[in-house]
Amino acid sequence: MPVQRHINTFRNIILPATLNSYSVIFFFNNKLLAIVIMLVSFFNFFAGLSGLIAVLVTVLIANSMGFDKIQLKNGVYSFNALLTGIGMGTFFDPGLVFYSLLLLAALLTLILSVTFGGWLYKYGLPFLSIPFVITFWFIVLPSSQFENLGLTQRNIYWMNEVYAIGGNSMLNFFQTMDSLPVHKMADIYLRSMSSIFFQDNLITGLFITIALLICSRIAFSLSIIGFVSAYFFAKFSGSAAASITYYNIGANYMMVAIAIGGFFVIPSKYSYLWTVLLVPLTSLVLLFMSKLLGFIQLPAFSLPFSFVVILFVYFLLLRTNPSKLKLTPIQYYSPEINLYTFNNNKDRFSNFLYFPLHLPFWGEWTVTQGHDGKHTHKGDWGKAFDFMLFDDKSKTYASNGLFCENYYCYNKPVLSPADGFVEDIIDNVDDNEIGNVNTTDNWGNTIIIRHLPGLYTQLSHLKKGSFKVSKGNFVKQGDLLAHCGNSGRSPEPHLHFQVQITPTLGSRTIDYPFAYYYEMGEKELQLHQFSKPPEGALVSGVTTNILLKTAFDITPNSILKYSYLNEKGIENSELWEAYTDAYNYKYLYCKETESSAFYVNDGSMFYFTAFYGNKESLLYYFYLSAYKVFLGEAGNTEMNDAMPLSIIRNKKISIWLHDFIAPFCTYIRVWHCIKQEYCTNLLDVELLFLKSKIQVSVFGKTRTESNSTITLKENCIIEFTYETSKTKIQAKWLNS
Repeated sequence: MPVQRHINTFRNIILPATLNSYSVIFFFNNKLLAIVIMLVSFFNFFAGLSGLIAVLVTVLIANSMGFDKIQLKNGVYSFNALLTGIGMGTFFDPGLVFYSLLLLAALLTLILSVTFGGWLYKYGLPFLSIPFVITFWFIVLPSSQFENLGLTQRNIYWMNEVYAIGGNSMLNFFQTMDSLPVHKMADIYLRSMSSIFFQDNLITGLFITIALLICSRIAFSLSIIGFVSAYFFAKFSGSAAASITYYNIGANYMMVAIAIGGFFVIPSKYSYLWTVLLVPLTSLVLLFMSKLLGFIQLPAFSLPFSFVVILFVYFLLLRTNPSKLKLTPIQYYSPEINLYTFNNNKDRFSNFLYFPLHLPFWGEWTVTQGHDGKHTHKGDWGKAFDFMLFDDKSKTYASNGLFCENYYCYNKPVLSPADGFVEDIIDNVDDNEIGNVNTTDNWGNTIIIRHLPGLYTQLSHLKKGSFKVSKGNFVKQGDLLAHCGNSGRSPEPHLHFQVQITPTLGSRTIDYPFAYYYEMGEKELQLHQFSKPPEGALVSGVTTNILLKTAFDITPNSILKYSYLNEKGIENSELWEAYTDAYNYKYLYCKETESSAFYVNDGSMFYFTAFYGNKESLLYYFYLSAYKVFLGEAGNTEMNDAMPLSIIRNKKISIWLHDFIAPFCTYIRVWHCIKQEYCTNLLDVELLFLKSKIQVSVFGKTRTESNSTITLKENCIIEFTYETSKTKIQAKWLNS
């Protein structure tokens, strides 16, 4: 058991933390980029070895000390140690004193990273490479005092390192590559890229650039923008001698461009514009710091980059009305995923801004006056609704319509639109005779419900003496409150509904949607989500499907277990446990694959909000299959929901091309479609199929990415399938 525990620790923490220490320098958690950077760091063997040792020491200490595992696995605590180790291995000769100082430097970078992180994270700010710069100063400034620590010239004669590793064949290859007849601008760009890791050669820059391009088209384009902006500003200002060195371009200008253009800020035309503006500003900061630190013989390294980025992020955080530049709300360590997820969630999760309110009646009612209606919904009271019942002849009453009792909506039940407390009740106004209005008691009999602090609903013109609740009572959504009447300013029976921010009778209305409702279209019912019905719309509340509601009622501490056959025909199983995190968000967790799928169930809709972990896991296939499920009676209606482009697994060249222009415009769209189908055997009402698919549209041409079927029976999800051109999964519920 102890051996297995150590193996699991290495596989699940040490290894990903070590790899991510390399790639997170470019703000990625990407294995390919990490492996490429690790390999090229060994072109200067002792520098690469020193960097790896520093990372391992930092990771092991941080893990044993019990620091945050997520930050550790993302490489946040250890990438500064990597830079410090590579820098020390580049400038100093190896030996006992060197490795002793290396261990101390690794420890210092960890202490500084944790300390700066604890301080700056409170303000939503990163610490970037400040721990590396400070630690290196602590080594460089007193280095002359260590007699047994000598400066090296290996960074000058780095070809000797190559010869020592691979002999003449490797040496000839590197010499050929390093003397390629490339354009001057390309030569400077590639060498600048290599200088981030204290090297000066084309092949290192080329490998890193290719890996960066494969990982992110946005980051690659931003690195070019940062380089070009720095180069031409230096030429324009005449500061080339001081600021156009390879290291300054790579570690400062290009990194500022990637950080601001695509990592801390959602990529857009505005982030690209600010990138162009911030590079000259970084040049000014660099020149100042170089001059100032030169007096004490300390290099600026990447301090200007850290200073400008931290300052600008804090500058953006202080805005009261963010508009053009959007700070990244959830960090996925990829500009493309950040962009596609943000754009998708901006619309998809707009309902998180609203407390769900439902229609306050049973059956189908017509909106006789909507927002800013032509009769009484004006000015401060414009954002309200009036509802009435009509017959098939478009009449609101039977017989001659001379009495309130003739009107279809009179005395009909009025329901609570959501959970809340009864704030106030007015129940002393008589119903009007038809055609008369009571302008003295304008609102008539009314109930005001407090749902949240600052969120109240008012339902008016109710029938005197019909109230079923009292002031101070707690009511749940759908509870009977009273009956529709004709009191107050009401020429005929109708129900008035408005949302307001204060409990005062007749308060100013606010623009607020209903969570879910049906609207009768030309041929069938249409489901609307968090929207406002227009005047004349025939609307009704949603009806819950008990089978769906029960099957997807995945409560915390519940367990789901499924067996499945993978592509190789091997039977596996996964066990999912439901939890809530510190923010009360629900998620399914699979221990076998260390994957998590966050979800929401608001009683009318079940939908996933995020997935983290292994995209070969069964949980991920379920996430794609049940991306969004309506828990009501949808009939034959197919529901669509937007998905981020990063979810596409079949990465064709068109996706790559799209990534380059995605910050400016979008021509590829992905959406999830789902439809309910009952068993053909009408007697088997306890069997329901959900057929879902993921579709991709490129310039309007649509193709199906995947097909899924979810089978529900006996209030459980007993089976689901997921199929693409390359994958076929069939999972069955294990009733254990």
